[in-house]
Amino acid sequence: MTLEKIPESARIADFFHHIDAGFINRRLCLKYLGPLASEYTKRSSDENHHMAKLANDHLLTTMVIDVCQHVGVPTLWGAIASGESMHMFRSDHRLEPCPEVYDEPRVSHEIFQDLECQKRIVISYHTSHLVSDTGTMVLSEGHQKGYVESIVGRLHDRGAHYEVEPLIIGSPWLDHPRNNDPTGHLMWIGRDHGEILPQDIEQFAKMVDVNVANSDEWMSAMRELPEEQVKQSIANLLNEPTKKDWGGESNDHFSGNVVLNGKTRTAAFLLKGLTNFREMTLEMCGKRADQIVRLVNSGADISIVQHSHLVGEAVRQTLRALSVFPGNPGKFCIIDGQSTYRILKAYDLI
Repeated sequence: MTLEKIPESARIADFFHHIDAGFINRRLCLKYLGPLASEYTKRSSDENHHMAKLANDHLLTTMVIDVCQHVGVPTLWGAIASGESMHMFRSDHRLEPCPEVYDEPRVSHEIFQDLECQKRIVISYHTSHLVSDTGTMVLSEGHQKGYVESIVGRLHDRGAHYEVEPLIIGSPWLDHPRNNDPTGHLMWIGRDHGEILPQDIEQFAKMVDVNVANSDEWMSAMRELPEEQVKQSIANLLNEPTKKDWGGESNDHFSGNVVLNGKTRTAAFLLKGLTNFREMTLEMCGKRADQIVRLVNSGADISIVQHSHLVGEAVRQTLRALSVFPGNPGKFCIIDGQSTYRILKAYDLI
């Protein structure tokens, strides 16, 4: 589903990012829960029919995600950056196809890398832990069919490569009692949630009143607009001062005054101006896209990338991979050149 087709109410809401598990290593999950394993035993069903087993797996998945959120388990990229030989992580990823899941007792396949990594990242597991036919099909067909998988696992540094030992693999999922959706609509947007549109931010909302005739209109204006003017304009709309740039900054502007869904949120901005007036690529975001990594690590509720031109799909995928993951309510936003132009024109800043 495209972002524009997701209702505004669904884009801006804070949902619990669950996992519709197709693979669960129950032993590892219970081990990870530690003392809470006894709580799972109390709350789970001892009946042996399909619905009882399904409910137990959803409960176990929820409890594992809650522990991850409580202790601040990072994404896969955060686990790699830690430099530790073994580290827990939780992330949404695209996987290479693995048709062997139908026939082999143990399989390995690679995680498609949104960020450049010096080592291969291989996920390995016993297929006896597969718990659904759909989950098996998704792993078999991989990202080439558009699938995205949420993973909770342990990352092991094997020297020549990284190996992922999964606890849970499944589709990003919002159909959960915590999200209070009697319509069932949320079950269709699990892999697309987390991104908001610029106009969803209250201070930019008037941009919807601006119509752009053609690409020449906004490109001719943005081609001449300095990054500092864009920064100052955004700060003015947020009633905030700007800060001086320095080489080690984690963001170009940090706001505590962004209003989304009637609530005041924090937002970190990465601003890219005229130095490269062309479509934004990962190569324009520092070595191994470390500017995006630092942006997300700012700890804001919303991570925002703004550029004077178009923003490439790889940038969006990387920002999503770092911002949206199981249990985390973080959001991200792309403000490309046309959107920047519409915002500034709507508020008479250009």
